[in-house]
Amino acid sequence: MKFFIIIKHNSERLPSKNFLVLGEKPLYKHLLDELDGEDVYVDTDSGLLHQSLEHSSVTCYMRDKKFIDLELDLDYKVSPVLLMIENFLDKHVDDENEIIVTPHVTSPFVKLSTILDASEYLNKGYDTVQACTLHKEFTYFDGKPVNFEEHVVQKTQDLKPVIMGNGAFFIFTKKTFKENNNRAGKNPYFYPLNIPESIEIDDKDDWNLAKRVYENN
Repeated sequence: MKFFIIIKHNSERLPSKNFLVLGEKPLYKHLLDELDGEDVYVDTDSGLLHQSLEHSSVTCYMRDKKFIDLELDLDYKVSPVLLMIENFLDKHVDDENEIIVTPHVTSPFVKLSTILDASEYLNKGYDTVQACTLHKEFTYFDGKPVNFEEHVVQKTQDLKPVIMGNGAFFIFTKKTFKENNNRAGKNPYFYPLNIPESIEIDDKDDWNLAKRVYENN
């Protein structure tokens, strides 16, 4: 099993997000410490991070300039993350059936044991796994009901839960990624997370929630 992590130096919605101090260490360090002893690769555009990990057990390399340019290109409307994963697979993964995990440092409460449990679903007929949260609320999309009948009032507990990917981790193999050119395959398993593991830090409100949870644990 190999872990591939992308760590940006700058963040738009929450400046320097990956380097903000949660507890007594920067946000990115929580995931790296949790994965201590695992086969971890980090792709970064941060010279400071690259230098700090130089003598660690993590294999850290500087991001290819072409991917940085794509992120800055206003005409390129999608994230280059799939290209970066493909680059990692081509350079660092020989066995096409090896399990690959792409977790995110913005999910600081995810446990290695959870990821290992989720990876077992690759042995149960699923070709990929991704973390999600389940929501039992009256859900709309483009003003239309998604999980309920609009002409009756259903009990909330009877609603079919809406699955929302939270980005905490994706699990796949090199083979399935190459076949689908994506982290998600044709038969994905959506692995539900609960608080606090489901907390994903995108903005200031998420950050404040993460701090409160951390302080109360």
